[in-house]
Amino acid sequence: MKRALFDTVAVLPFTSGSVTERMGFESAILSLTIAAGKTATVKVEHADTEDGPFEAVSDTRLFVDNPVGEDGSALVENSAEAETVANLNIDLIGCKEFVKITATGGAIAALALGDATEHPVKAGEIAVTAGAAKPAGTGGKS
Repeated sequence: MKRALFDTVAVLPFTSGSVTERMGFESAILSLTIAAGKTATVKVEHADTEDGPFEAVSDTRLFVDNPVGEDGSALVENSAEAETVANLNIDLIGCKEFVKITATGGAIAALALGDATEHPVKAGEIAVTAGAAKPAGTGGKS
């Protein structure tokens, strides 16, 4: 029997500053590469429309089990002597329809949207355009 994970997740290529429509997904995991001995910060902003205006998410539980700075950004430290890939768990329940994720001091590789409210998630329902990842069928918004 297939596990529910396979039916409730969409993995998208993602770059810093990209915007995604998160409706239908309650959580995300962000893959972030961090150089040896460096600390990266990750900021999540949200808006009602794809074009904004975007504002910082004020939810103090946005980043699950991760320290945050005074401005609400996640702090991801790599104290190792080699580059590392960190996975940052993000709770999207309190976010508006569109989220913008920006990293400083690290490189974003992918965003996995999870906890789909409707499943199974079909590969054809997710589209990636011009560095911004969006589920397809967004009512004509591009």
